[in-house]
Amino acid sequence: MKNIIIVCFLFLGLQTHAQKIIELKDKLTNNFIADAHYIYGNQSGISDKNGTISIQPVPDTKLLISHVNYGKLAFKAKEVEKAVESGVLLLTESYISLMPATVIARHSANNESRLVTVNNSDKLSHDAGDFLSQNTFIGGIRKSGSYGFDPVMRGFKYDQLNIVMDNGLSATAACPNRMDPPASQIPLAMVDQVEIIRGPHSLRFGSSFGGTIHFKSLATSFSEKNKVFGRTSLGYESNGNILRTEALAGLKGKVYNIALLAGYNEGSDYEDGKGNKIPSGFNRRNIGLSSVFKLSNRQSLKISANNNYAEDVDFPALNMDLREDDTWLMNIQHKLNFKNSNLRSLSTSFYGSFVDHIMDNLNKDLNPRKVNAITEAKTKNYGARSEASFAFHNSSLFAGVDFKSEEAEGNRYREMLMGPMTGNTLQDNIWQDSRIRKLGIFGESHFSAGEFYFVASSRLEFNQAKSNDKSSRFVETNPKGPSDKLNFSISLGSNYDLSKEVRMGLWFGRAERSGGLAERFINYLSIDRDPYERIGNTRLKSEVNYQIDYNFTWKRKQFELGVNLFSSFLHDYISSSIRTDLTPVMPTAPGVKQFVNIDKAVMRGFELSWFQNICPLVYHKINTAYTYGKNKDRSQALPEIPPLDLRYTLGGHFIENKLNTEFMMRHVIKQNRIASDYGESKTPAFSLLDFKASYIFSKKVQLIGGVRNIFDEAYYEHLNRSVKGSQEPIYAPGRSFYFTFTLGL
Repeated sequence: MKNIIIVCFLFLGLQTHAQKIIELKDKLTNNFIADAHYIYGNQSGISDKNGTISIQPVPDTKLLISHVNYGKLAFKAKEVEKAVESGVLLLTESYISLMPATVIARHSANNESRLVTVNNSDKLSHDAGDFLSQNTFIGGIRKSGSYGFDPVMRGFKYDQLNIVMDNGLSATAACPNRMDPPASQIPLAMVDQVEIIRGPHSLRFGSSFGGTIHFKSLATSFSEKNKVFGRTSLGYESNGNILRTEALAGLKGKVYNIALLAGYNEGSDYEDGKGNKIPSGFNRRNIGLSSVFKLSNRQSLKISANNNYAEDVDFPALNMDLREDDTWLMNIQHKLNFKNSNLRSLSTSFYGSFVDHIMDNLNKDLNPRKVNAITEAKTKNYGARSEASFAFHNSSLFAGVDFKSEEAEGNRYREMLMGPMTGNTLQDNIWQDSRIRKLGIFGESHFSAGEFYFVASSRLEFNQAKSNDKSSRFVETNPKGPSDKLNFSISLGSNYDLSKEVRMGLWFGRAERSGGLAERFINYLSIDRDPYERIGNTRLKSEVNYQIDYNFTWKRKQFELGVNLFSSFLHDYISSSIRTDLTPVMPTAPGVKQFVNIDKAVMRGFELSWFQNICPLVYHKINTAYTYGKNKDRSQALPEIPPLDLRYTLGGHFIENKLNTEFMMRHVIKQNRIASDYGESKTPAFSLLDFKASYIFSKKVQLIGGVRNIFDEAYYEHLNRSVKGSQEPIYAPGRSFYFTFTLGL
C-alpha cells in the first residue's frame, strides 16, 4: 500500500511538472499566431505554424510574448494558469507599441501600469485639449480660462498636428481665432484610449506633419444574454463653480451593443492666485450615440453620432466671445474579417463633422463702444476611408485610400456706433467660401528580422484648394488662384531589443503639408498672437519636415526609464511677415501680415520619463520635456514654444489598491527664447503642488477628490494669450478643490 501511495505522488509530481501546450490565437479572427517569441522564466522559444508553445508551469512567473503584429506583451501568473487550463491564449493586435508613442488608456487599478489614464473624472471633461495638457509632452494655447485649448506638441501646432477620432473623423474650426479647435469637439465620454504619436511616423490616418493624436472610442463587447449597462458621474470644482455631469446607458446582446451618452458642464469666472477674477464662464452640453452590430461572425457595422452644443463662453484674449457653437460628428464604419488568408480584414468608413458657430462682442466691456460685431461661420469636414490589412509569415501590411474635404464659409457684420459711418453695417467676407480637398494613398508595413522590428510608412496625397467667393481686396493681393499640390511623406523606423528589458529605436521621417484654410484664404482678420491682421497666401509652398527620433526604454519589475530625442529640419516652414503696402480693415490693427514660407527652421529637443516602485505600496515618477526652435532665416526663436516642464509624482496604493493617492509637483522654467515680432514676451518660472486621492468602493462605485494649486500660486503658462487691449496675460486658476463621484450599473 505504501508503494502505491509513493507511485501516486510521483505521478502527480510528474503531471505538475509536465510540459503544457498553449495555442496562441488572434482574439478577433481566431487564427493561429506563428513566429511569436516567448520567454517564461528560464524557458524560451518560438510558436510553430499552428501557434503552439510548450512550457513547464512555474509558480508566480510571468509569460512574455513578442511578435511583430502584437508588440511586446506580458501575462501575469494567474493569466498563464488560465491559459494552461484552457490550452488557448488570445492576443490582440497592437502595432502602436512599435512606434515612438504615448498611450493614454482607460483607468486601471493595476499598480504596475505605466499608462497615463483616462479615468472617470477625465471623461467628464468638456475639452479634450485641456485633458491633453495634463501630459508633460503636450502644451495648450489658451485664449479663454476654461475652453478651447489648442494642443502644442514639440512646438508643432494647429494644422501641423493630425487630430482624429476613430481612424479619420475630425472637425475644422469655424472660428478663425480657433475658439473651437478640433480637440475641443472630441467627446471624451466616448473615448476609451488616446494614442499620441510623436513625429511624422504614422501616415495611415492623414498627413502627420508634427505628430498624430488619435482618440479611440469605447471598446465593444457583446453578451450571450441581453444585458443593460451604464454609468453616471458627477463632478464639482470650487474655483469657478464648475459643475460636470455625464451619463451612459446601454443595452447589449449577442449581435448588438447600443449606448447613449449625455453630458452637461457649466462654469463661471474663477480667481487667479492674486485673487483677481478671470472671465471664464461657459456652458457646454452634449449627447451621443454609439452602436455596433455584428452582421455575421466576420462582419460588423459601427454607427456613432455626437452633438456638442456650447453657448456664452468668455474669451478675454479675443475681440469676441463665443455665443453659440452647434457641432455634429457622425461616423459609419464597416469591417470584414477574413480567415485562412493573408488578407486579414477590410475596413471602410464614412465620416463627417458640421460646425455652426456664432460669436460677437455684445457682452464685452468696451469703453467707448465703437462697434457692435457679430460673426456667423460654418465649416464642414467630411470624407471616406478604406483600408486592407494583410498578415504574412513574418510581417504585416496596411494599404488603403482616403478622401477628405474641409470647407469654411462665414461673414463678420460690423454695426458702426461712432464716427462718419455711424448707423451703417459693414460686411466682411472672412472665409471666402473656401475649401481644401485631399485624396490620399497610403501604406504601412511592419516586419521583423531577429530582434529588429521595422515599420515603413508612406503617403501620397493630392491636395486641391479653391475659393468660391473671393473678395476683390483679397484678389488684389492674391491675383493667382491656389495651385494643386502633390505631397509625399515617408517614414522608416526600427526597434531593437537589446534584452528582454532594454529596447531602443531609431526613426527617420519626411512629411509634407500644404497650407490650411486660414493660411491660404483668411481675409484681413486678426487671428494670431499679435494684433496684426492676417491675409492668406494662395501661392504658399508646401512645408516639409525632415525629422529623426531616437527612443530608449529600460523596463524592469520595479522601474521603467524612457528617453526620446528628436531633431527636425524644416524647409519652407509656414509663418507670416508684415506687408507695409497693405492697410488693415480695422483701425485698431497696427498693420497686415501675410502668410509666407521661411526657407529654413529647426526644432530639436527631448522627453524623459522615469517610474520606480519604492516599495510594494509606494511609487514615484518623473516626466520632463523640452523643445528648442529657431527661425534660421531671421536668426531668432520660433514662436509659441513651451519652456522646459518638469513634473514629479509621489503616489501610493493602499487598502488592497482601493485607496490611491498622489502628490504632484510641477516646475516650469523661465522662457527667455521668444519671437518678439510675433507679440511674445518672456514668461517667469513657476512651481505648483497638487494632491489627488481616489477610493474604489467597488467595481461600480468610485470617489475621486483633490486640490489643485495647493499654495495658491499666481502663474500663467507661456502659451497663454494676453487679455485683449492689455499686456496682462491670462493667469491660471488659483487654489481649487474638486471631487468626482461615479456610479456604474
